[in-house]
Amino acid sequence: MKLQVEQAELADAARWIARHIPNKAAEPTDLAVLLTAADDTLTVAYSSLEVSASVTVEANVIDGGKAAASGKIFADILGALPQVQVEISGSENGIDLVAGLNDFHLNPLDAYSYPSLPVMPALSGSVAGDVFATAVANVAPAVDYAIAAMPELGGIRLQPAGDRLQLMATDRYRVALQYIPWQQTGDAVSALLPGQGLVDIAKTAGATDVVELALTAGSAGVQAGNRTSVSRLLPVDKFPNADRAFPKEYTGTATCDVEQLRDAIRRVGLLLEGHQAIELSIQPDHMVVQALRNTKATGKARIECRLDGVDSFDIAFNPRFLLDGLAPIDGDVAIDLTTYAKPALVHAAVDEPTFQYLVIPVRDPAKAAAA
Repeated sequence: MKLQVEQAELADAARWIARHIPNKAAEPTDLAVLLTAADDTLTVAYSSLEVSASVTVEANVIDGGKAAASGKIFADILGALPQVQVEISGSENGIDLVAGLNDFHLNPLDAYSYPSLPVMPALSGSVAGDVFATAVANVAPAVDYAIAAMPELGGIRLQPAGDRLQLMATDRYRVALQYIPWQQTGDAVSALLPGQGLVDIAKTAGATDVVELALTAGSAGVQAGNRTSVSRLLPVDKFPNADRAFPKEYTGTATCDVEQLRDAIRRVGLLLEGHQAIELSIQPDHMVVQALRNTKATGKARIECRLDGVDSFDIAFNPRFLLDGLAPIDGDVAIDLTTYAKPALVHAAVDEPTFQYLVIPVRDPAKAAAA
């Protein structure tokens, strides 16, 4: 194998592939990338039992072939090279990279024992690249990667709903839901994709016009430009039935400028320590944001607000959780309320919001004792 390729494009491809590679593995090939040169292109790929990813870049291929190298080292070296043409030669003795006055040699790995890359499943439909990237970013804060006993909480559910695609994530303390328009072109099922992998590919999807999705019962695939990711599915039947968590009715709704509310939470948040909560004390024409149960300092921020349905309402939240739900919203935000102890729904103050964020409040012990 021998070829020439531009450093910037290949370094970007290798860096994206390296995000899919674990830090440790039992076998060196489990940490390797496969380089395949053919037809004036170079494909950089990684495959495991969990996910496969590949990127194809243009190259001046002198001799076709394939070679394997340590993925993270390959990405690190390419990222450190100057922005000049890189010459890559691969053989049974390893891989040589030459860029200007820089040359590196990577020890050989058996490219022919590298696991076969899974085929992209049949396409189910497509969405606009920037819309898909934004939607994944909006629901990603509710993904929980830490609970090993419940890996399904580390996923993002994609569920076809007519001409819309629903994305949902939950960590049991909040539910983030986003609807986006999509064009269905084939069979599609509800699929639970590993959240981290979907977030990684979505970060670059915004630069492409169209993202093509394959949502099948066996695996899911995402094609964004020259980047392809095929992942195993998490058990969608074990995903919490978060749809039922949304209340059917609300006793009141608070409406205010979202930027004013975000600023007030950040200011008062300076007083918080550890797991202390932020309290919203809502009146018909204003809202007071204050720290709940802070014994070292006090502070309040008052903003304009309209409260409909009830005369007053007090409720407390984890400030980071609340800010995550406010982040995707512009203009006025509406917070639908039931009781101080039941979930509140955060969304843009419009008739049919496409982004909805259900968050469980922090219960004030004093109110709980009085209840």
